[in-house]
Amino acid sequence: MPDFPLTVPEWREFLSVHSAKHLASKGFRAALEERRAPWFTEAHRDTGWLGREPASEAAVAAAEERLGVRLPPTYRNFLLVSNGWNSIGLLDLREVEEIGWFTEKAADLLDVWEELEDFTGELAILRRCLLISVDEGGSGGNWLLHADSVREDGEWTAYEWWPCHGGDPKPYEDFAAMAKHASDAVT
Repeated sequence: MPDFPLTVPEWREFLSVHSAKHLASKGFRAALEERRAPWFTEAHRDTGWLGREPASEAAVAAAEERLGVRLPPTYRNFLLVSNGWNSIGLLDLREVEEIGWFTEKAADLLDVWEELEDFTGELAILRRCLLISVDEGGSGGNWLLHADSVREDGEWTAYEWWPCHGGDPKPYEDFAAMAKHASDAVT
């Protein structure tokens, strides 16, 4: 497997390894003991898989039509393996039917940050990002894909942003690089 998963089979292998690593981690075991993992089911335990059922090609195509863009190849292939994800990088990834423009999904957050004069460059990026994560009641993080940064290979720059920390969005080469970074952080 290459450093970053690209194809559907590579994503399947990467996510299987990530699931096993996450389930064996000290942090996850502590979360279970403290009942901070309500999403974790017997099916997750039995299968050792933290993902969901794959998205269909039709569902991915419908999202692309709804959003008016072609999704980046590594993210598309991820969705074709697991339509969303439970607990990666302290966040959950949305199902393909739930992804949307940051300006629509997090308009209230954008309004707050628009008041900061020294954040204008970042705002321009955020306005053209898809929000692919969900963090209900969590630590306030966001995983974003920047639609105006499409490379020749179809990949987009990915961003991880923790506005509660007051920092700028952290760029990654693409979705696969961001997912790999999050998986590598699991201990």
